[in-house]
Parts: sequence; structure tokens; C-alpha cells
Amino acid sequence: MGKIIANRDGPVLGIDSSEAMYEKLKHESSRLQQGWHPYDAFNFLVTAWHLFEDWPKSDDPKALCRMKRHRPRLPSPMNLVLDVVRDLVNGSKHFHLDPGAAAKRRVGEVHTGDEVGFYEYFFHENLPAVTVEDHWYFSIRVLNNLMMRYYEWTFDDSTPVKDFPCDLLEAILYCDIANRRGGPSPAVWLLGIESAYGRETQ
Repeated sequence: MGKIIANRDGPVLGIDSSEAMYEKLKHESSRLQQGWHPYDAFNFLVTAWHLFEDWPKSDDPKALCRMKRHRPRLPSPMNLVLDVVRDLVNGSKHFHLDPGAAAKRRVGEVHTGDEVGFYEYFFHENLPAVTVEDHWYFSIRVLNNLMMRYYEWTFDDSTPVKDFPCDLLEAILYCDIANRRGGPSPAVWLLGIESAYGRETQ
């Protein structure tokens, strides 16, 4: 006999926990990195957002992985990244936003990766990207890196909620062009950089 769906239960097929959803995200991240195709970007971002926004409800309230997905416990730069992912998911799913979603939108411009402009010259990336407040720049490659590092920490029960990863915070702040410091690029930011120099049309 199958599972009876009652009350506010949502019917699911195979994926019934945050951990299972995280495995799905890892699969989609792997596909995304093979060519940065828009279909794969859509799937990755939707899963990344709903794993944060909806799936904590599947966990015990005292579970670390649930507490690490509670916005007030996260530093403001991580909340900015989550806002970017939310905006992309809302735009991709609905195209036109309702007034409430539009009022919360942080993304100010979307880049195809084919333009010739300041960001493309500065970053040497011809990948889709977004800018926020005119000085934060996130390519799909960097968003993948940031979200995967965030969830690696989220599902690591050996690290407490108060120990947000320094390498992740450093990589996020590196995306703030106006306030970028000198020195080598952060390791989390650099992951997959070789794929950003050229891509074939999918």
C-alpha cells in the first residue's frame, strides 16, 4: 500500500527529505558545469531555492541543517546571494512578478554573457550573469560555487550554526566590485573559472 496523502501533505515521487533534495542539487550542479546550458541553470536554481525556502520543513526543528537555513542566523552577504537566487527563480518561473515579489527584487540587470561591456571585460567571463545595486556581479558559475559551498556547510553536522564558512563569505564579498580588495581571488570564487573564458552556443 502506498502513502495516503492527507491534511497538508504534498505528494512527492522519490524525494522526501532535505538530504534527498540536496543529492538532487549536486546532480544538477554537475550537469550545469558541463556547459552552463540555460535548462540546467533553471533546474539548479529552482532546486537550490526550494531546498532553502521550503524543504527545511521536512526536518526536525532542532536539526542543524534546518537551523542553518534560517535567514536571521546568516550573514547579510549570504542573504543577498539567496535574494539573487530567489529573484532568478521567480523570474524564470513566472516571467512577470506580482507586486510583492517585484518590491523585494534585488537583481537590477541580467547579462547574457554575449555583450561587450564593463563586466565582461573586467571578469573575462562570457557566461550569463546578474548585477545587483550596480556593483555586485554574480555569474551563473559563481552562483553555482556559492550555493554549493553553502549547502556543503548546511549539511555538515560537524560544524555549528555560528561557524559560517570564512571562505564562502570571502568569495561573496569578492563579487562586490566597488569594494573589492587586492590580492588573489578566493578559492571558492575561482572554481570552474576555465570554463568562463569561452563556450559554444548550446
